[in-house]
Amino acid sequence: MYEFVDQRRIVYITVAIILFISSLIAPTAVFYPIKTVFITPAALYVGTSYLSLITGGIGIALFASGLIALAVFENRLKRYLVSGLLFAFGIVGVALSLADYYYMTEDAFIYNPPLSFSEASYLWEDFEKIEERIGKKDHTTSVESIALYVKNGDSIEMSSGKIFEMSGSLIYKIEQAGGSYERIEAASK
Repeated sequence: MYEFVDQRRIVYITVAIILFISSLIAPTAVFYPIKTVFITPAALYVGTSYLSLITGGIGIALFASGLIALAVFENRLKRYLVSGLLFAFGIVGVALSLADYYYMTEDAFIYNPPLSFSEASYLWEDFEKIEERIGKKDHTTSVESIALYVKNGDSIEMSSGKIFEMSGSLIYKIEQAGGSYERIEAASK
């Protein structure tokens, strides 16, 4: 006749497969838009680091692994312990992804670095200088990284993301507030 198949296991595995696939696209397609919606409407630009995409993808994959653990393990204690740990680490990964952002407003630059839950807000007057590090490759010049130096000794350096789109505005705001701008050329490759 018919064999009894635990439908919960099929649902867990199906949802886990969907989550594994989503772990590749959700950090870009879902998490970034969530950040831009919930960050203040006064933000002129909103950016995130590449690490945000990695931690978000790992977090979703850990959720999927937790569902697989619920479906696979027979021992009740082991099933709930392993899946609970995987879900907890998944929540941390997603939270770290959502907490990784930077943006600028008319008055300040706000930065929440990767792998951190603490936001720092810098008024334009707080910046000492901004540096664009320029590189040449095959007779083409491009900006490789941007470094922001704060008067209190903090520094922020980014080499990818929306920071390149906002660099002109950052330079303008920092120079208008009394900071300096420096362009540093790297050796040719």
